[in-house]
Amino acid sequence: MLKGIKVICIGVFVLAILANQVTRILELGKWQTSVSLILLAGLFYVSNIFLIRYFINKKAPGLMEIDSILPPPPKGKECLWEKTAGTGIVPKWVSVIGLLSISALITAVVPWIIALFK
Repeated sequence: MLKGIKVICIGVFVLAILANQVTRILELGKWQTSVSLILLAGLFYVSNIFLIRYFINKKAPGLMEIDSILPPPPKGKECLWEKTAGTGIVPKWVSVIGLLSISALITAVVPWIIALFK
């Protein structure tokens, strides 16, 4: 849990610095930078989902197909593919990509929230 929060905080810090530099170099407006960060967050999110599915299919073939055939689990229970968490099937760097999507979204939205309350 704390490692994830650290990754998100470091990601926000690094992305804020990079976004600031790109904005200056390319002479972009703040809204253009925010839209670019939101698109980057979407790209990270989709990449994360694709990579999770890829590694589960690669290291545990057939698991996703079995899970799609089974009925949805009862409330409070988890799907079959969720039981792979922590087993090493999906590399940690894939999780970092998912956390960076949260960082990019925070970096894009928080300045507008701050400006709204100024």
